Amino acid sequence: MTIKVTPLSDALGAEVTGVDLRERLSDVDRKNMEDAFIKHLVLVVRDQELNPRQYMTATRLFGKPMRQYFSDMILEEQPEIVVIDSREAPLLPNGEPRLVGSGAWHSDHTNTLQPPKVTVLYAIVLPRKGGTTGFANMHMAYDALPEDEKVKVDQMRTVNTLGKVINQVSTADLEEFGKPCVHPLARTHPVTGKKAIYVGPVKVECIVGMGQDESRRYIRELQERVIQPDIIYRHYWKPGDLLMWDNRSVAHKAFRDYDHMEGRIMHRIILEGDVPV
Repeated sequence: MTIKVTPLSDALGAEVTGVDLRERLSDVDRKNMEDAFIKHLVLVVRDQELNPRQYMTATRLFGKPMRQYFSDMILEEQPEIVVIDSREAPLLPNGEPRLVGSGAWHSDHTNTLQPPKVTVLYAIVLPRKGGTTGFANMHMAYDALPEDEKVKVDQMRTVNTLGKVINQVSTADLEEFGKPCVHPLARTHPVTGKKAIYVGPVKVECIVGMGQDESRRYIRELQERVIQPDIIYRHYWKPGDLLMWDNRSVAHKAFRDYDHMEGRIMHRIILEGDVPV
């Protein structure tokens, strides 16, 4: 098996072809994928045909799966897999669906002491059009800050909980995952040493030393300034895509650009990370 890695944008993202994740990867191919992942932050492995067990086995090549808090979305036969089905989305008061991951640019599970290092999505069912996902290089976002603001951001810490993310979460999981934890607003990547803006706005109760409203306003304005088109890769899904991103370096957002009742079904696995520093 010979893999090929093709960049998808100048900012981040690469397509991987020549891989069948149902088969055992050679040490060389595995190392090439790991190196490509660190370099490009987002990898799209095309044309996969995986059942849940094979999907789980494939992701274990890159880390250990961790438990997710969407209790009502767990796949019974593989409990480390969450099924994200747009048709099952709860409705907001205005009647619009509350689609997972579509509220703001964010990193996953920032409400945990050791958030995932990698998130993996596998496309099961796609709408006829739309259903795209955006990914932003948050190293580039940090680098774009003025030097005096970098100093300020380096000192900031966010207090994170599940907050309002209570739909499809059991009482027990809400108790476990809802405990406040504090993370740096600018975290350092454990492999490359690069700094990245690191935040999940929905999970942030406040920035330490700031009020809640002031904190949320600052984070919103910060993201609006730094998440610009030149640091974004927008993924147009194809059947059989397995996509993985570095949750330590990348913010993502699912776009509401499709009819959610058509069905956009993804299987999601997250891999254990370390304590952000």
